[in-house]
Parts: sequence; C-alpha cells; structure tokens
Amino acid sequence: MTTSKIILLSLALVLTISSTLLAQIESDNHPELQWRSIETEHFFVHFHEGAERTAKVVAKIAEEVYGPITELYQYQPGGKYHFIIRAHDDFSNGAAFFYDNKLEIWATALDFELRGSHNWLRNVVAHEFTHMIQLQSARKITQRIPAFYLQAIGYEDDRREDVLHGGPNVIASYPFAMTVMPSWFAEGVAQYQIPGLDYDTWDSHRDMILRTAALDNRLLSYNEMGVFGKNSLGNEKVYNHGYAFVSYLAGKYGIETLRAATRKMKGFLRWNFDGALKPATGKSVRQLYEDWVRDLKSHYSAAMKDILADQVAGKIIEADGLANFNPTWSPDGSAFAYLTSGGSDYLSRTTLLTKDIKTGKTKSISGGVHYSISWSPDGSRLAYANQSARGKGGSRFYDIYIYDLRRNKEQRVTRGLRAHSPAWSPDGETLIFIVNQDGTENLSALDLTTGKIAALTDFKNGEQLSHPRWSPDGKQVVLGLAKNSGQDLFLLNLESRELSPLLEDPADSRDPVFSPDGRRIYFSWDKSGIFNIYSVDLETREFTQWTNVVGGAFMPSIARDGQLLYSSFTSNGYKIALIEQPRPVDSSQAQYLAYGNGVKASPQNGASEFSLEEISIRKIDDSQLPDYPIKPYGSHYSPIAFLPRVMIDYGTVKLGSYFYSSDVLEKYGFLAGFDVNRHGDYDLFALLDYRKFGPTLFLELYNQVQNTSVEVDSFEIIRRGLLVDRASDKFRYNLIEADLGVRFKIGGSNVLRTAFVFSRYSARAKFQERNNVETSLSYNYFIGRDISIRFTHHGIKPAVDAESNPRGRVITLGYDREFNKFLTGFEVNDAFLDEVFDNYNYNKFTLEWQEHWGLPIKDHTLNFDIQAGIIDAEVDSFFHFFGGGILGNRGYPYFSIEGRKLLLGRATYRFPLIRNIDWRLGHLYFDKIFLGLFYDYGNAFNENKIDFDRFKSSVGGQLRLDMFSFYSYPTRFFFNAAYGLDEFQVANQTYGKEWRFYFGLSFGYLD
Repeated sequence: MTTSKIILLSLALVLTISSTLLAQIESDNHPELQWRSIETEHFFVHFHEGAERTAKVVAKIAEEVYGPITELYQYQPGGKYHFIIRAHDDFSNGAAFFYDNKLEIWATALDFELRGSHNWLRNVVAHEFTHMIQLQSARKITQRIPAFYLQAIGYEDDRREDVLHGGPNVIASYPFAMTVMPSWFAEGVAQYQIPGLDYDTWDSHRDMILRTAALDNRLLSYNEMGVFGKNSLGNEKVYNHGYAFVSYLAGKYGIETLRAATRKMKGFLRWNFDGALKPATGKSVRQLYEDWVRDLKSHYSAAMKDILADQVAGKIIEADGLANFNPTWSPDGSAFAYLTSGGSDYLSRTTLLTKDIKTGKTKSISGGVHYSISWSPDGSRLAYANQSARGKGGSRFYDIYIYDLRRNKEQRVTRGLRAHSPAWSPDGETLIFIVNQDGTENLSALDLTTGKIAALTDFKNGEQLSHPRWSPDGKQVVLGLAKNSGQDLFLLNLESRELSPLLEDPADSRDPVFSPDGRRIYFSWDKSGIFNIYSVDLETREFTQWTNVVGGAFMPSIARDGQLLYSSFTSNGYKIALIEQPRPVDSSQAQYLAYGNGVKASPQNGASEFSLEEISIRKIDDSQLPDYPIKPYGSHYSPIAFLPRVMIDYGTVKLGSYFYSSDVLEKYGFLAGFDVNRHGDYDLFALLDYRKFGPTLFLELYNQVQNTSVEVDSFEIIRRGLLVDRASDKFRYNLIEADLGVRFKIGGSNVLRTAFVFSRYSARAKFQERNNVETSLSYNYFIGRDISIRFTHHGIKPAVDAESNPRGRVITLGYDREFNKFLTGFEVNDAFLDEVFDNYNYNKFTLEWQEHWGLPIKDHTLNFDIQAGIIDAEVDSFFHFFGGGILGNRGYPYFSIEGRKLLLGRATYRFPLIRNIDWRLGHLYFDKIFLGLFYDYGNAFNENKIDFDRFKSSVGGQLRLDMFSFYSYPTRFFFNAAYGLDEFQVANQTYGKEWRFYFGLSFGYLD
C-alpha cells in the first residue's frame, strides 16, 4: 500500500507546474457595463455605454477599408470580423487577434511622445485590419490550429523505493508557430497600409527617431528589427524602422512586393523571413537591409550637414532615464518640476520630481504622473494628473491632484472625471484641464473655491486637445488642437468662449506656453522637418526660432529671466536641456529635407481598384455617421482553436491537444487539454471561467490515469475465502480533482482565490491467486475535501528583463481546511471487501515570499525566496510537504525532504553575462543571458521545535537564456546545477554530497 499512497504525488507536482505555465494575470470583469452591437456587411462592432460614437465611426471606417486591404493581399475572409470597442479605462491601444477574428480598439486617442498626431480611429482601424488580413493570408494551415507543441517532462533517477517517479528535473514546452512573420514587416506593413490612404504618414516624429539612430549608429540590426521585447524606444524603433524599410521596398520594387513576401511565408517549412523577398526583388532581405541602411546614412549625412555645423542646443541638465518630459519653471525660477522615467525601461512609468536649479537636489512628488503639470502662482503647490485611483468596476481614469509642497500632502480634486493636463490660473482660483469622453476631448474649468466644474468647449467629433496654458492676464488660454494629422495652435477667449487659430498650417505645432510678460507664445514646431522651439509675437505675428537641434526640441518653459528649459530628444531618449541666454537662430541654417523614402508609393503601384480618394484622410468627415441599428449584445464565440501536442513523459510518447475558445468579450470561455499513450495512460483537464460578475467564477477539472508495473512485497488479505499471498505488478491509478471557486481582483496587483476542492484517488490491482486465476481489486485510497483560500500579491516592476531578472516582490498566502479520508486497509463484510479509512482533518497554512532587490550595479540583483508551511495535526506522510527538487532545496531530490512543517530559504545573486546577444539561428533569436549564484537552506520536519542542526544546505549556479522563437514567441531556457552540502538518509536512501541538475524550456522560468 505504500506505493499506492504516494505514486501520484509526482504527477500532482507536474500538474502544479502546468498550472503555473497556464496562469494569466487576472483582469477586471466590468460587470457594470451594458454591451451593444452594430452589424454591418463585413463586421460586428460591440461597444458599451459611453463608446457609441466611437463604435459608429469604427463601423464606418472598417467598411471603407475592407475592400482596398483585402484586394491588396488578394485574401477574402470566410466570415465576419468582430471589433470590440473599449472606453472603460484611460488607455490607448489596438490589437488584432487574427486567429479569433477579433480586433480590439480603445476609444481614447493615442497621445505618445514618440508618435505624431494622427486621426486615431482612422489610423488604428486601418492598422489593425491590415494586420488581420496580412497575417491570416500568411498562415500555413487552417486558422483553427495556431501552433503545434512539443513537450517533455523528465524525472530524477534516484528515488525512494515507495515512489514510482522521482521529482521533475526537466520541463519543456515548445511551440511550432503556424503563422510566422518578423515584427518589423508585420508592423511596417500595418503602418504603410495602402498608398494614397494616408491614415498613417511618415511624420517628423518617425523621421526624428530614424535620423538620430542613423547619425549615432544606433539603428536596430536586421535581427533586432524582427522581435519586440525592448524598452519603449527600442520597441518603437521596430515600428519606425519597419515603416521606413517597408516604404523603401514598396517605393523601389513596387507594392506587390509586400503581397509576394507575405504569400511566401505560407510555406509549411518556412520558419524565417530570410528568403521571402528574394523572388520579388532578386536580393536577400539582408542585402536589402544593407542597401537601405546605406541609403539612410547617405541621406541623413547630406541633409544634416548645415545643421550639424550650426547646432543651437542647450546644456543637458537631466540625462538619466529614457523619458524626461514637461520641464516647468517654478514662478520664482529657483526650481523646475518635470516628469522622469528614471531607471524604468518604459516611457509610461514616469514620476513627478522637482529640482533645485542651483543645488541640483531633487524631490520626488508622486508616481504615475502623466501629461503636462502646473505650479500654483505662489509656487507652493503643483497640479498634475495620474490614474492611481480605481473607479467603478476597476476602471482607471485620469484625475487631477494637487500636491502641497509645504505640507507634503496630496489632495485629489476630481473623481472619475477623465481629466488631465491641468493649468493654474494667474489668480490661483481656477484650474483648467482637458476632459476625455468617448474618444473626444474638451476643455473644462474647476473653481477651486466652490468645486464647480464648467465646460469651456463643446467638441463632439474626436478632436484632441493638448497642453492648455493661461495668458498672464487670465483672459486667454492657448492650447494644441488635432483633428486629423498634426496639431495646430489655437487661442480660447475665456469671456466669449471663441476659439481662433494662432498657427494653422500643414506643419505640426505643439506644447504652447505664454512668456511671463504675455507678449509671446513659445512652442515646438516642425516647420523645417525637425521639431525646434519657436516663438510668435502676439502683436506682430512674427516667428522666431530659438533652437537648431539634431533630434527634436519639445515642451518649452520660459523663466522670468528668460532662461529656456525644454525636453530634448536624442538617440537615447528625452533629456532636459537648458539655454541660459537664448539667441534667435537664422532659419537659413536650419534647412532640412526629411527622408524621402518615407513617402508612400503612388496608388498606380498598388493592386486596389477602389477609389482611394473617396476615403483619403483629406476627404473624410466623420461627423456625419450612418444611422446604424443598435442591438443588445448577443453571445458571439471565437472559433475553437486546437494546439496539437506531443508529450514525452516517463519515457513514453503521449499524443494530444489543447483546445480553447471564449465569447468575443471574454465573459466566459474554456481551456482544455488531453494526452494519451499506447499504454492507455492519459491526462485530462478543463478550465472554465465565467466573468459576467465582478469576481470570476471558475471550475477546474483534472483527471490523470497511469498504468504501471511495480514490485510489491507479499501481503495477505482475505477474499472469497481464499488466501492471496502474492500480488501481480499490474496497477492502474486514477486521480480525479474538481475545483469550484471564485477569483477576486483586489486593486491592480492582488488576487484572492477561494475554492472548494474535491479529490478522489483510486486504484485497481490485479491479483494472481494460488489456483492461477487472475482477479482484480478496485478501491479508493484517498478522498479529499478542501476549503482553499489563496491571496497573491504580484508586485514585479515592469522591465525588459522582468522575467529573467525581476525586481519587486511576489507574496502568496494560503489557508486550507482539509477533510480527508485515507485508506488504511480492508475488512470483510458479507463476502465483500470494504475499504477502511482514517480521517485526517486539519488546517494547513502556507507562505511563499519572493523579494527581488536591484543592486547599485546595473542589472545586478539580490533575490530572496522564503517558503513556509505548517499542518496543525498529526497526519500520514501522504499529506506531508516535500521540500527538495526544482521548486525547493535544489541540492536534494524532491521526496528526500518531507514533513508536516516546512521552512525553506533561497538567496540568489543574479547578473547579466551578455545583455544583447543579437544573434539568430534559423527561427531562434538569442537575446540575453543572465547568470546566478544561489544558496538554498531549509528542512521539512514534524517536531514542534525547529532544529537548525538538521537543516540542509546546497549551493549552485544558474543560467537563464532569453530567446524568441518564430519572431513572436518568448522562449526561456534555464539550467541549474546544485550541490548538496549535507549528507543524510531517508527510507534507506542516502542523499547529499552530489551534484543535481535541472533544465527547463518554456515561456517563463520555473526555477
């Protein structure tokens, strides 16, 4: 019976690891939203209240671009696509789920410091629909099979005699993608869209990024362009370089090249893009890349010759970090406030700081601040926007906050208003700010005394506002306004509420601010093709240029003594620059011609027969919308997707598949899987989620069966009046588990999971009686009922290397109240055998705390992991904690350390070996390598007193390799080598004083 008690514990551990691989971050369900639908000829558009205008515009645009884009790629979809319109957070994005026939659009317009201003909905709908059509036309087999998986689990060779398998020491799960496309080509094509459409254009922001990279030798290599996984600037370069390279290819070789290369990727054995362009161009893609780079550098060297000779740029006074935005002088000019990303890899993670201009001392005010900021007239307070508070249903909206610098206290002054970019009136009594609703922005004013809010504008058609600033006399507000492409400057008369153009031309003008005397407005303008700081005299309307930079000059601020602060773009991000004594620049020294190959090919080179003039950005008027019938949302399901899998497990081959589907709103869905081998062993699971309420209801079902042969010592039982003195070695073990529960998202990084878990372990043994008649005995040996509660805090900071070298903490607290029956033997009852159980009812408490600290040396970290557990009653060893193996003390086997109390600790020093490998082998891109040195310490025990003399120690090394497969699949390989420093015996086995090795290959790290 010892084997039957413990045989499936290794399988249960594998199940735990598999669940970790399948885990996803819990998102907010938003049950408060009522969803509606619009149906057109080719699309469904689903939206919730507050997003009706956006939904109607999306429906109109989608039908307009459907014909040109499908004809360009000569691909006709088999059914209707689903657009999901979301406006329940202040967030901008678009996504194409090309295996699910679903596109997701966020109503809030993209306001991104690395992108110019474009008509958001026209841009994002055409972009994502191009993704959908191009990638679907490139898939290798049916849409129902996104990938094949090859998986393997290996086990420790040494094990106790009462254990069938050792703990896992090899865990691998590797996909073979059925759609393969490098990121630069997919994104470049989606931005290029259709010649003549002009929903996205090669603007000064894109040229700025490419120009500085080319001049400073910071262009992405061809291999780097193929994958994401970089910081904000690096990821934007994938879009940026891809757009420019695709435009170069289409302009030089014709737009049909894009279609030809896409079709080439349909080949089942074509796992990379290297040869896809050669049939259409006569050159390999690497040769084409080298030609393009030469063309870039030649162009920029010539175009920038005069500017490089006569640069006018300030002294960099804040160079740390990728993003340094909105420098704003205090009223007395002694300090300035600004936003900085500091050591973060992402522009979106900015903190508000103040900096004393003389001492250089900084003070942190608030994290998560975005958009422009404003000082109170007396310099004692700062107004800003962030979205740290969560609203109804978990929504994240921007609100206005005020920070009192004297009392070091923050006050929230709006609630759920979706407000940003505050500006303080000269008399200190009013804040104006921008309010977002259904993708349209307007200007509002808050009376700080009464708390009343008044609307100052009444835009209704997707207009975007930016950077409002008061005139010193309090009579006007200057602001940026974007309708289609680019921004223009307007003045709002606060008395008449009339809006008049200050600068309205084909160029892009932004970030306006009045001079302290009110005579001029300073702003950023790309009149020459490069953003520089200009001013306009309000009386004479004379323009003056103040900078002549290589990258770009943005967000000016003028002190009373005339010092000019601005945000300067360089090839390494945005920095704060200061010009102490600004001097006008001769515009003849600032002549520049943007990169010509960014211009789209003419429509004559295209394949579309549609009249693009009818849907060109220059002809549109989205204020006039069709009268679409609107209906309540009805359930629509994504096609069931299959992921065939081949599993190598305990030396056998198992064939099976994952399969999944959900409704398009992801209100309910399932993920299931199976595998089976020739012995009849199989693994089944099904995970079902129901997300129509605030918490998520779930049901998880598991069934594992294994047939095995194992020698069993002689034992005696009475059956049919015969004495059975030998059991055969044929056993069938069957594990069934069902988890029914609820998951609650608490805040942004916490999840509470409660569940009732029912488990039943059964077995069938075949017996050879003395008369050689074979009979069998089936029995349950474990019946469990568990009330389980798990609280998890996931506080890992977003970073490029967050998976391989995390910073932050993860804490999991667990409580289980278990009611278990465990088989102890049999008794005869009327010639039948009845199972005899012992009851084991107990409380179990567990803790896992991972702490990851960044060290002063870049990318070096110190990591601590504590695992603790206690079972508060005497139990059979079947229920013990096991503390060795890959998830425990790695110098010893999984089953070698056991007890009803557990205390384990890990310390790991981790550092980069190679930060940027940038090497590709076939379909594999090698990104970075981290090494680690670790010390594991701990024990599992039954005694009430902790005996540290019996704790076990192990030391070792670790390698983590970050890769990408097929351009878009994150692939992580790890190897651990651990040496047990202590020698001990358990169940007649000796452990310690030897090396143990662990391998893994998957989407994440399990060690």
